[in-house]
Amino acid sequence: MRSGPVTMRMRRYLPDGNPLRRGTDHVEFVAVLAFLILAVLSAVAAFAVGAAVYRSGVAEEHSGRWVTATVTRDAPAATWVAVEGTAARLRTGVAWTAADGRTVTGQAPVSSAAKAGTPVRIWLDREGRPGDGPRSRIDTVADGVASGTATAALSLTALLACLALVRRRLDHRRYAAWDAGWLAMNRRRKPEDA
Repeated sequence: MRSGPVTMRMRRYLPDGNPLRRGTDHVEFVAVLAFLILAVLSAVAAFAVGAAVYRSGVAEEHSGRWVTATVTRDAPAATWVAVEGTAARLRTGVAWTAADGRTVTGQAPVSSAAKAGTPVRIWLDREGRPGDGPRSRIDTVADGVASGTATAALSLTALLACLALVRRRLDHRRYAAWDAGWLAMNRRRKPEDA
């Protein structure tokens, strides 16, 4: 069997009954095993967080409705253009008919320079308030991916930091044991051996 770097790493952590293994080696094996298990669980949790954010975004996409409203007062003319290059959407007074038949008024985003009496389509959220429109699918997907990725990155960073801390403490113990062994050997040495 060839002995490459991966095989050497695996041998370092696998318990094999070697009498030369120190107690710190066994603790490190348990720490690495716990890290791997928790890393897999954190990946599952990150996927669940991303999926939950995505489902919430999809629900928000479908939580409102479009209605036809009438502009009640002239919208101001736009004096600027949005960064994306699209015309600015300004809010002005509009009136629309609610599901129960009553007339409702409010402020809604409309195209610039919309004149009073002009019919416009406006988006109402689930509470019936005018908004900028439904959430876009690309925003929903991006939020789901970003939240899942952030969750995975944060949890793996925390796990790696914990593993590094455990390994540092174990190395400190190993070096202390190594120094104590050399000191004990030097004390047993006879003067004529020097």
